[in-house]
Amino acid sequence: ALETIRERIPMPLSIGRVCPHPCETVCRRGNVDEPVGINMIKRFAADWEMNSGKRLPIACAPETGRKVAVIGGGPAGLSCAYFLRRLGHRPTIFDAMPKLGGQTRYGIPEYRLPKADLDWEIQGILDLGIDTRMNTKFGRDFTLESLKAEGFDATFIGIGAWRASGMYA
Repeated sequence: ALETIRERIPMPLSIGRVCPHPCETVCRRGNVDEPVGINMIKRFAADWEMNSGKRLPIACAPETGRKVAVIGGGPAGLSCAYFLRRLGHRPTIFDAMPKLGGQTRYGIPEYRLPKADLDWEIQGILDLGIDTRMNTKFGRDFTLESLKAEGFDATFIGIGAWRASGMYA
């Protein structure tokens, strides 16, 4: 089940904890009995792996020799790097923060997404062979031109939306 989930979702441990599961309100299974609790299925499968003491192997295609810069280490950047690596490319994640995770780390409270669980999930992605450069900010420490000069063939920019919006009554 977890291998099937990971074909499309590289972070089921996190998604299973924080997804508000809006799809369940329109799940066709509800016409028969009850909607499928998809977020709980993802959480159960991912928890099983984490608590088993071993990681399931994740297959990667043979090396292509292509280097890709992934700017931003939040869910979008981690997902991008995950899929690029599975396709055989060499992604490097650049992030301005000291730890990966973006808003999943810095915006979601500990009681909703324990940081130890997030760390475990991120490490599984990095273990595929993904490099990181932390505390490096786009525009200050590197540019698109410097990435090209360093030999990166492509760049993905997923820097997120860190500015808070106001609360409205």
